[in-house]
Amino acid sequence: MEQNGFQFNSRYQFNMGQIGRRISGLRKEQNMTQMELADKLGISFQAVSNWERGNTMPDIGKLPELAEIFQVTTDELLGETSGLVRSAVQGKMEEYMEENPVSAEEFAKAAPLLSPVQAETGFEKLTEQTPRLKLKDIEDILPHISTALVDELALKYADSPEWKDLDEIVPFVSGNVLEQIANKLAGEGKNIEDIAPFLSNQQIDRLALVYAAASQWGHLEDLAPFISGETRVQIADRMAEEGEYGHLEDFLPFLGTETVTRLAWKAYEEKGTATVEDFLPFLGSETVAKLAQKAYEEKGISHVEDFMPFLPGAVKQEIARKEYDRNGLGGLEDIAPFLDRSFLNSLAAEALDREGVKALAPIAPFLDKEMLTRIVREKYL
Repeated sequence: MEQNGFQFNSRYQFNMGQIGRRISGLRKEQNMTQMELADKLGISFQAVSNWERGNTMPDIGKLPELAEIFQVTTDELLGETSGLVRSAVQGKMEEYMEENPVSAEEFAKAAPLLSPVQAETGFEKLTEQTPRLKLKDIEDILPHISTALVDELALKYADSPEWKDLDEIVPFVSGNVLEQIANKLAGEGKNIEDIAPFLSNQQIDRLALVYAAASQWGHLEDLAPFISGETRVQIADRMAEEGEYGHLEDFLPFLGTETVTRLAWKAYEEKGTATVEDFLPFLGSETVAKLAQKAYEEKGISHVEDFMPFLPGAVKQEIARKEYDRNGLGGLEDIAPFLDRSFLNSLAAEALDREGVKALAPIAPFLDKEMLTRIVREKYL
């Protein structure tokens, strides 16, 4: 959106590309090369090039010189601007802020133009005027103030209801303070998922074990992608020991096959096939086959259906054959969709000879209709 000569983004900052185009246009009106402009300003021509391409902004101390060279006002150079920027160009920003209330949006807009000292001083004035600034109001100011001041803010917000928004500030926080905040949040049972990408592996592992010790499994699910392999196994084992297989499900994609296999067998022995279902996509076909065969022998065909999409064809047929021999085609009704049609047709032919056409009813929708019609014609017509 363009307003008063400025293009604002959602955070009300200057559009550097627009200002760069304005500088380029004014330079060309003066029939001046980038090198000539750079010489007049005592800077490199690369700096001028970066301005004009919208990569960087001119230092605020250069704006009066630029305006004088181009014979325009600083407002015309930048576009119509706020009193804050105008006072900063004149070196009177502190006085201006003493006499005029400045919003966070206005300061965020000016911040890219300010020197580090001006940005720091101005931000301190801003927080005096508006002591309860929210993180979303100041996130665009953070790159322009010192790490020490950002650290102070981060510690303040970690103690406030806005701690959930700390991910807006952590890229600018020092490592020591970030670790301090992470320790505090984890110790209070709060989720550190949003700041985890900025922590070291060692820090995340240590905090993950803090959550595990407190049985805060939900927080561990969110941290799983950031935890190291050895610590994941340690935590997964603890989840299994406490019977937390529902929470363990989110850890499975990050565990090795050997660990998943071991835990799958433990889950089967303790909880049965319903719990093992979550493990199946992460197990090797041989393990799935052994679990399915064991489940069939111990619990029956009703406990095998969830295994079928993951079983090799030969194992499916082996189990189906056993069930047919024991209970006829009726036992195959639930697993028929997963069986090869030619195999089903062969079982249907046997059943037809042995029990008659009524025996085919449970699996009729899955049989080859042409074959079925032919057999019935040959036998009954």
